[in-house]
Amino acid sequence: MSESSHSLSQRNHPYLPGVWLAVGFLGLASLALLLRPLGVTPNTITESDAKVRLEKLSKLRAEQDQLASSYGWADKEKGIARIPIAKAMEMTITSLRTNAPHAAYPITTIQPSAISAAGAPLYPEIPPVEPAKVAAAVAADGGSSSKAPVLTKTNQPTIKP
Repeated sequence: MSESSHSLSQRNHPYLPGVWLAVGFLGLASLALLLRPLGVTPNTITESDAKVRLEKLSKLRAEQDQLASSYGWADKEKGIARIPIAKAMEMTITSLRTNAPHAAYPITTIQPSAISAAGAPLYPEIPPVEPAKVAAAVAADGGSSSKAPVLTKTNQPTIKP
């Protein structure tokens, strides 16, 4: 048996697969052009799509406006109703005006612990400041500095009821 080589350089027609590929591609392209409906261009497609989107958007906005300005049930089984936004804002404003200002959440204070009682600072990342140095700096400045004086235990004002 003779050994036959099938390399491209030794074939009789080395470019034959490429030719068949090009013919197939051109055939598919011409078929697509023939099957395309007449009068349909990319411009007409985008214009018709834009009209459809505009109609859908205006319909959606009308539905949302109707829901935002009318009474109805959001979930009747759970007893959740919806009211117009303007009415809800009026009710909220009147209820806020009748309430006295108060904290939004409970204000907690740091309780002194055995560590702070032993002389360790509550916040170790902040270096402790000696009250004498603060008072001396305020006195030396004469109170004319734009910086507010630092209050410590020794110079805090006392409020008597």
